[in-house]
Amino acid sequence: MKLVAAAFIAGCVLYAAPVLAQSTPDAQVLAQSTPSAAAPAAASPSPTPSPAPSPSPPPPTWQLSGFADGSYSQVFTSKSFQFADGTNSRVFDTSHDTPMFNALNFQLVKNGTLGGKLELTLGQDANVLASWPTANFVGVDVTNAYLSYATGKFTLLVGKFSTLAGAEVLESPSNLDFSRSILFGYAVPFTHTGVRLTYAANSNFSIIGGVNNGWDNTKGNGSGSPTIEAGLAYTNKNLTASTQGYDGTEQTAYGYHDSVIDVNGIPNNWSGVTGKRYLSDTVVSYKFGPVMTGTLNYDTGSQGNALLDPAGNPTVGAAWNGLAGYASANVNKITLTGRYEFFNDLSGYRTTYSQRWNEGTITLAYAPSAALLFRLEGREDTSNVHPWVSNNGVPQNHLESLAFESIVKF
Repeated sequence: MKLVAAAFIAGCVLYAAPVLAQSTPDAQVLAQSTPSAAAPAAASPSPTPSPAPSPSPPPPTWQLSGFADGSYSQVFTSKSFQFADGTNSRVFDTSHDTPMFNALNFQLVKNGTLGGKLELTLGQDANVLASWPTANFVGVDVTNAYLSYATGKFTLLVGKFSTLAGAEVLESPSNLDFSRSILFGYAVPFTHTGVRLTYAANSNFSIIGGVNNGWDNTKGNGSGSPTIEAGLAYTNKNLTASTQGYDGTEQTAYGYHDSVIDVNGIPNNWSGVTGKRYLSDTVVSYKFGPVMTGTLNYDTGSQGNALLDPAGNPTVGAAWNGLAGYASANVNKITLTGRYEFFNDLSGYRTTYSQRWNEGTITLAYAPSAALLFRLEGREDTSNVHPWVSNNGVPQNHLESLAFESIVKF
């Protein structure tokens, strides 16, 4: 009723105002009888301009973050994740029917013209990520350690940094699935030690080039050429695409000569056999809408002097290739991801078996808050040979597993 009364009073005031403004009754009569004498309508006021959006605040000079990652995996119809020859077929999820402390990760980032990053990984993941020849397999790894210098469109990195290759990354919270893909473990490197220069031609397109010590190698191979990396990256609202290549001299095996012993009685020389290694990696990701995202990753690589000829000399090369596809749907706090891939190890150099290895994975992720992430994953691996062993000791060509992962980010 108060609103009705107020509206009625306001209407009366607006109606009476022009009447009271007339000086005489004659003027009022003239105004009503002569259309041309009517007062013109008042001009509409100009709309108030919308305030300009506030610019995004610059990142803090120093940023400290990290996460803790734990999991439990159950393998069905098999004794373990291992191949029959005793090597692990999975990359990080290697323990069967026992809880795993995957990683405790710390990242310190310095932003600005002169910056850098120091990343430390503790836990079982650290033993997988550890670079040669400094790998000590005690559950500690300096995963990234570099200085950066940014000027104009150029950014220079010097030190140890993550590879450009692959659709997945070293840090589990940034991936769609709990288990890593076959390509992540067997087709591409993890880290490099060297220099990398990025030229951001515009907001969408970048060119990357660098020189480093090779694949997961902080010291270098002692002979042969260093590894050259080159990449192109493009991104817009819905599409992200990149292609990168690596070419250089690599060890054909990660081992040591027993003939060279240090003062502590530990072999300290490389195995000695080297060859040219080449890798081409392409990743394309497209966002189909607010819910669906699809990703494709293709890799092809080769290694010279990888295998022995009939006379026992390491002169035969090896090659591998593979394709992985991801489809992910996110609604509120729940993400459902499907992954399918195949990997051709044409000579058995990367996996110890000459095989076509396939896998399919379905992952259900729930993030109740920005700091918590839970994943439930089912996965099946198959091969055209029989690299796994069943519970009763019979060679088999398939491996099924179920895993649960919990992550706390800080």
